Amino acid sequence: EHPGTEGSVMAPEVRVAMGSLGSRRGVASRFGRRRLEPPRGSREARPGSRRGARRNRGFESEPGWDRRLVLLGLGRSLGRRVAAGAQGDPKEDRGGSTSAQDGPAGGPGGFEGRGPEATDFDLEPSTSGEGPGKDPSEHGVLKRTYEDLSVKWTETPYRYKIVVAMALAFVVCNMDKVNISIAIIPMASDYGWTPTTAGFIQSAFFYGYLFAQLPGGWLSNKFGGQKVLPFGVVLWSAATAAVPFVAGDIGWLSFSRVIVGLGEGLSPPAAADVIARYVPVNERARATSFVFGGLNMGTVAGLTIAPSLIETLGWPSVFILFGVIGIVWCYWFNAVVPTNIEAEPEKPRERALAAEGNGSDAGDPAAEGDQGIPWGTFVRHTPLRALTYIHFCNNWAIYTILSWLPTFYKDSLKVDLQGAAHLALLPPIAGIAVSLVAAPLADGLIEKGVSITTVRKLMQSVAFLSPAACMLACIFSEDKQLSTWLLPLGLGLQTFSFAGLYSNHQDIAPKYASILLAITNIFGSMPGVVGVPFTGWLLDHTDSWTVSLFGPTLFFYVTGAWVYVRWGSAERLALPGDEDA
Repeated sequence: EHPGTEGSVMAPEVRVAMGSLGSRRGVASRFGRRRLEPPRGSREARPGSRRGARRNRGFESEPGWDRRLVLLGLGRSLGRRVAAGAQGDPKEDRGGSTSAQDGPAGGPGGFEGRGPEATDFDLEPSTSGEGPGKDPSEHGVLKRTYEDLSVKWTETPYRYKIVVAMALAFVVCNMDKVNISIAIIPMASDYGWTPTTAGFIQSAFFYGYLFAQLPGGWLSNKFGGQKVLPFGVVLWSAATAAVPFVAGDIGWLSFSRVIVGLGEGLSPPAAADVIARYVPVNERARATSFVFGGLNMGTVAGLTIAPSLIETLGWPSVFILFGVIGIVWCYWFNAVVPTNIEAEPEKPRERALAAEGNGSDAGDPAAEGDQGIPWGTFVRHTPLRALTYIHFCNNWAIYTILSWLPTFYKDSLKVDLQGAAHLALLPPIAGIAVSLVAAPLADGLIEKGVSITTVRKLMQSVAFLSPAACMLACIFSEDKQLSTWLLPLGLGLQTFSFAGLYSNHQDIAPKYASILLAITNIFGSMPGVVGVPFTGWLLDHTDSWTVSLFGPTLFFYVTGAWVYVRWGSAERLALPGDEDA
């Protein structure tokens, strides 16, 4: 007898399938060509749903579709029953007759744990969040994305991991450096500081920064920059968070800024050491630009976040928040960046140094330290002395303008704190854009066979002469608004120094790149110690930004470009123990 007519004798599995279909889809026991009624809450049940109408029309237009659905359910039920019988399931009732209303427990066909409205076949994906057709939740998408990123990070070569991590550290570095250039305005108002006092407080940072150079270079050369950098981040982050608690005493406030400088002073030698160890020569300009470009990103982040925090929560919140960010970076760095270099299958530093004829023991920091540092050779090397003066000139412009630019905009353009901070954002933003051009350009020229010395001199000349030209235009122009875009453009072009000055240490002596950068950066830190308060002193006595800020900067731009073109070089320095140098 036809299984769809009244009075038929059905197998239990058929009744289960029909009962489930009837209770869930609203289909009568007598099978005919009826419209399928979707479950409540489904998309097909909503009025005007084109998707539902289209699918229902398809079901209605196909003869015998209801029978095939029942047979599909019957087949699945029998398959489960056979599998359960083969396993000897004690819950299986092989002789009983059960309907869909008998409940989920002990029912035939493997319906254990399922309610009467369950069915062995679903026409639509389930929207209840369970089953094979569930829609991916936001949590699931985020989890899978995190897992994919974790896999990609694990497969990333070590030199890329450490370069990315160092760039993030440099972002935090400049956030903690520039925060006081914004906070000093309300702090000076609260405590009644003069411009000279404010200048000395800001310059305290550079005493620690200067003192850290040689120890940082030696430690990085001895133990590796990837181990020295986290220590510096912890040091400067803790000192930054302590500023609100000691701000009432100028002595303790200055000491906290000295500690900040001490911690941040370890970062450039550490970065130079890591780049020389793991990055080939034809990638060094890009690696250097990416890492030190984090300083521009940190300036942007600091000058963006600090004004809003000051106006909302007061100036102490800036130091506390930025200090906590540094501590979080240290935890992340230790968790995701491997420190066991011997476990890395790839040795970029050995490959890079071997290509330059540096010897087979270049990848062993301990071996390098046992040979002794040739200080006398460094001091007598004329290109290194020229590079030292270039570093001084480069940082005079960076430190004095970075420290005084918000105050300059506030006084000359009569803008508020938010406006001054936003205008001060333009130079680092321009620097980020320029670095995207300068570094690939320099590496591309080297790959095409252009002399490394020629490339370094070209990059550094652009870095000095372009901002000098923009600054001169601002001085002689009667339009004060011109400085709002032309001065930032010139300062952004100074980012070409990443492919010149900051890449030159690895060219001269890759083994001792951290030591060389420490030597030049000692003199490069002096503009922070001398230049920032000197600018404030000149401003007090002349009341002229041209004399106090722009005049000295122009002098160092022009003389620096001339000295580097005359005596600069990227040729390898002949050192004891270098077989091919």
